Amino acid sequence: MERMEVRLVPTLGLQAYDELRRMLVTGRLEPGMQLVNRKLADEIGMSMTPVREAVTRLASEGFVEHVPGAGAFVRRITRQELAQLYDVREALEPVAAAAAATHATAAETAELRALAAASFAIIRRIAARPAGHADAELMAEWLDADRRFHEIVFDAARNRWLTKVAADVKLLAYGFSPQRRMPAFLTVAKAVRTWRGHRRLLRALETRDADLAAATIRSHIREGKEEVFAHLAKHGLESLDGQRKPRPIHRRGRPRGSKTKRKAAAPVARAGRRKATGGE
Repeated sequence: MERMEVRLVPTLGLQAYDELRRMLVTGRLEPGMQLVNRKLADEIGMSMTPVREAVTRLASEGFVEHVPGAGAFVRRITRQELAQLYDVREALEPVAAAAAATHATAAETAELRALAAASFAIIRRIAARPAGHADAELMAEWLDADRRFHEIVFDAARNRWLTKVAADVKLLAYGFSPQRRMPAFLTVAKAVRTWRGHRRLLRALETRDADLAAATIRSHIREGKEEVFAHLAKHGLESLDGQRKPRPIHRRGRPRGSKTKRKAAAPVARAGRRKATGGE
């Protein structure tokens, strides 16, 4: 009897979910943006029902928040929450990298090598720019290659639970990453450091060195965290969507016509009127 192959077709809800996640990662859906199901359905070419399911799922994962009476919005996160995401990544990703060093296939390491080469080509293009840093297009290409690199490492760990949790946390960090909206953040020096880290991780996977793989990804995450928060501090950015800290208002005295000034001036004015009319 001929064997019948069964292929699972993703549901429309899952397709909508994948598409909205991609839009979050690439920055098409910005923090604070309202999600209107009808508009999203038109944009991705689906009906409103799968889009509604996708938005509900994204809300359960922390990407979206529902505001009573207002609708669904892409979440904004604080610096503290971003720091916590980096901390969770530092706890999970070294475990995944160590497992990947044991289980990675030749095809997976070959794809990692190709992504590293693609990243180096992006570095050359950044170096050719007079500004010395990426533009929006190069930043998007760089983050996409970086995201795919780490996805392959997660898959190579051969631990579905670890992969799911680590990938979701990494995706959250990407979705709310401030540097995604700041192409000037990606200088040649920063890009080269990331590329070298990927090359070290690739060598660890090729040589089956689990300890080196874990140490490399841990150092990679720490350096990335330090660079992001140093950039925020340097440019005085209070929020993660590019808003600057409000400047303190320094007033010299009270404004003209203030209530306090009028009170202080009233006795003087009355004394002047009494003098003019002969009163005491």
